[in-house]
Amino acid sequence: VAKGQTIRLPLGKFNRLYLLAASADGDQKATFRVGNSARELTIQNWSGFIAQWDDRTWNQKQEHLPPRPGAPPNAPPRVRAVLEYTGLKPGFIKRTPVAWFASHRHTAEGANEPYVYSYLYAYSLAIPAGARTVTLPDNDRIRILAITVSDEGNEVRPAQSLYDTLQH
Repeated sequence: VAKGQTIRLPLGKFNRLYLLAASADGDQKATFRVGNSARELTIQNWSGFIAQWDDRTWNQKQEHLPPRPGAPPNAPPRVRAVLEYTGLKPGFIKRTPVAWFASHRHTAEGANEPYVYSYLYAYSLAIPAGARTVTLPDNDRIRILAITVSDEGNEVRPAQSLYDTLQH
């Protein structure tokens, strides 16, 4: 699908459009237009983490120690690694529904990259009455793998949050 492309919606009674998508280069803000209604979404990166606890950051340096008493004159110098606390990288949770997950991926050369997680995400957009087209964002970093339409009742929403809040 070409970036910025306008696609005709199928004829029929539909009130919701679903996208299967991910970004190829970091999270990307994108505007989708269904009929005359515009909606900005954040298309999540296809790889990386979808959540992470707070993470302490450290600087490791070598500290030289005096020679041991009685060490031979040609003994190697004594050093030890010292960790210095440098800060805190805050935790996060990406709330976009994950539609597909892989625990590894392959490089362009075909080599395995174990534990390099990959994701595709599900996005939902309301289709306003009378809308006949969807215009995709003009962003070549966004990959849309599928689009479908549906006629369904009101969107179901949980009464309580389904995620930790990680408020800072």
